[in-house]
Amino acid sequence: MEQPRKHHFNPAFYLGRFAGQDCDVREMRLVRGKVVLKSKHPDATGFKRDLYRIEGAPEEHSQHLEVHFMSPLDNGAAKALEKIEAGGKVWSADERSEWVRFIIGFFFRHPGSVALIKKHIAEVFDVAVEALERNYDEVRGPNDPATFAQAFAKTSPAAAEIHATDMLAELIDNDRLGPTIFEMQWAVLDMKRSKFSVLTSDRPLYIPLPLGQPDAYILLPISPTKYFIAARQRATIEALNKLDRTKVVREVNTAIVQQAREFVWGCDDSQKGFVEKHFAKLPERELLTEAQMKEAIDAARGATAKDFEDG
Repeated sequence: MEQPRKHHFNPAFYLGRFAGQDCDVREMRLVRGKVVLKSKHPDATGFKRDLYRIEGAPEEHSQHLEVHFMSPLDNGAAKALEKIEAGGKVWSADERSEWVRFIIGFFFRHPGSVALIKKHIAEVFDVAVEALERNYDEVRGPNDPATFAQAFAKTSPAAAEIHATDMLAELIDNDRLGPTIFEMQWAVLDMKRSKFSVLTSDRPLYIPLPLGQPDAYILLPISPTKYFIAARQRATIEALNKLDRTKVVREVNTAIVQQAREFVWGCDDSQKGFVEKHFAKLPERELLTEAQMKEAIDAARGATAKDFEDG
């Protein structure tokens, strides 16, 4: 069976909701500091070839994350979104979890985060291999490679990549953030009365307050006229529903374009100038802190053979 090579970080089912009358979305892409606007089919944008590929793994296992995690995640989210828009009140835990994981995925599944995670895990493994070289001569057999690095490369060529993809899946299956969103109040906000259409991007979550605060909420664009909202209190949803629609859309569009890194999408060409003005003006959200990465590197420096065997 042919392996999937086109890995969407903004899934086609999601981008398809922003398509115009010609069934295409307007892709506004930042290329060498300039915004290039093109009309694209939803399946032809928001992806990177082999983004989640496990380099060094046998070909039949190289797309494990895409096939067994990302694709099922998106399929479940598409069904959940249909239920959200239909006003579904009764949810199974699995249904609700699928949508939570989809939301959290927007933090971690885009190319910038994937590259950072893979780079960090590769550095951890390099440091650990260097540490294990110290005792390799004591355990090396007569037919073993001359160095531990050579032995490890021969027996576990994909180890760092596997750990990186495992880490990505664990971050999306977030046992800290997930329960918070799971327990929030969910609704759909109708923005039809706005003068401007809703935009989305490769960083589409609008979170104006820390989620621990009682009036915190998350907005996710789900069409040119709608937002999904998860709020800690029903009163927050009611208050947002009373605000001027045009002001809400302009504020959220501004944030979502400013935190974008490569792509913004809309249903038409009308906001290209606005996108050019605001594209990537906010700094990237920190995925892994310097302290977290240093802690992992320090732990790797004290690695033993048993640690490596245990993963």
